[in-house]
Amino acid sequence: MSGNHSLSELMNAMVTRLEYTHPEEMTNIPEGKQWQMIGVYIGVDPVLAALYKQYCEAKNNLGKLLIENGAQDPMTEIAWDMHDSLRSAIETRLLELKEDDAMGDRVARIQASKLASRMVAGRARKTQTQSLNDMMTFMMLASLAMKNSMQPHHDIRQQFGRAS
Repeated sequence: MSGNHSLSELMNAMVTRLEYTHPEEMTNIPEGKQWQMIGVYIGVDPVLAALYKQYCEAKNNLGKLLIENGAQDPMTEIAWDMHDSLRSAIETRLLELKEDDAMGDRVARIQASKLASRMVAGRARKTQTQSLNDMMTFMMLASLAMKNSMQPHHDIRQQFGRAS
């Protein structure tokens, strides 16, 4: 590479090379890893939800253009710019939301509610598992008791003969 490439071109080439060498890894990276708690904020902020939807569409479009036309195509470069602009807009909006105290309280309530529902579901699952374990134990003990109560050469005719 010569020294007259712009920083943007170098970054695009690096990302393209990374996507080419590790495509399965690039598709499996969740956005939440990059933007912590974006799912919660999307649920409470329609502006962020709209930006995120546009970002996902731009990212998909960029991926298609990279595959079909390559990184040096003018349409791909425009798609990169749209992708980067939307990513920047999302990051800016996330910062604004994180700094808003009222929004922080709302998000904390949502997280507390989710945690409480997970705990209730965990308890219910534990109760079901315990009930199943208790039933299996009872069945095993009943089976053992029945085996032990039966005599090896038990003949019901002998009992009727003695009784009559």
